[in-house]
Amino acid sequence: MELIDTHCHLEAAAFVDDLDEVLSHALANGVAGMVAVGVSPADFADQCQAMAKARAVGLSAWGAFGTHPWWSDRVGVDEALAGLDRQWQSDERPIAVGEIGLDFAQSGLESDVQNALFTAQLDWAAERDLPVILHERKSADRLLYWLRRHRHAGGVVHGFTGSTQQAEVFIEQGFHIGVGGAITHPGAHRMHRMISELPLDALVLETDAPNQPGHDHRGERNLPGYLPENLASLAHLRGMEPDQLLESINRNTRQLFKGRLGYNAASNNSTEPR
Repeated sequence: MELIDTHCHLEAAAFVDDLDEVLSHALANGVAGMVAVGVSPADFADQCQAMAKARAVGLSAWGAFGTHPWWSDRVGVDEALAGLDRQWQSDERPIAVGEIGLDFAQSGLESDVQNALFTAQLDWAAERDLPVILHERKSADRLLYWLRRHRHAGGVVHGFTGSTQQAEVFIEQGFHIGVGGAITHPGAHRMHRMISELPLDALVLETDAPNQPGHDHRGERNLPGYLPENLASLAHLRGMEPDQLLESINRNTRQLFKGRLGYNAASNNSTEPR
């Protein structure tokens, strides 16, 4: 069985000095591939170079491209869409649009500007039947408001911190829930309850590396190679064997990305997750 990290940031400054070692560590720990997620058009080229390095060590790598809400004060709608257009016409066509969304917990960001940036990218993705990777912080209800009013191709809510009821509505809208390192924290009782109550076919695995490290790596940068720890915690929570769970997770991952894991961004040795 092959582990796929559905959300990591390979171009991040934390990986500049030793990305090759980070990628080799992931491969050695059973990670077969990863979705490199973008945050700004200015970083798309670095993101593509990092994906090429991943393939060079035998990993599969796929790109999601988009402008993160934290960049909404620096990247306008026209610039964000132009960046997506360029990427769509390149050899590294996106398998998803992201990381996009809304963050109402971050100070200094105007909600109207975030809304305009998010909905423009949501529409761009829908025109191409691309799923979206959502950033959500204290914004679940507003995201759901826009999703109900705009055509979209589903996607995944990354690092979800809302309620079980909100998660269920995202799932009704055709979204998956990304399960990251937070599930490994023993004190995350509210999240554990939520994840244990959600349908298994709505869950996918992620790390958000180098961000959001798990319990055993507090105070450190997160690594894609820690993904098996998230799988083990999820398997324990759901009362399943890891291999049995991974079969379901990989099926969910294929569904999330609409069969696009088989094209243009895989290493010579790779296949879609079995």
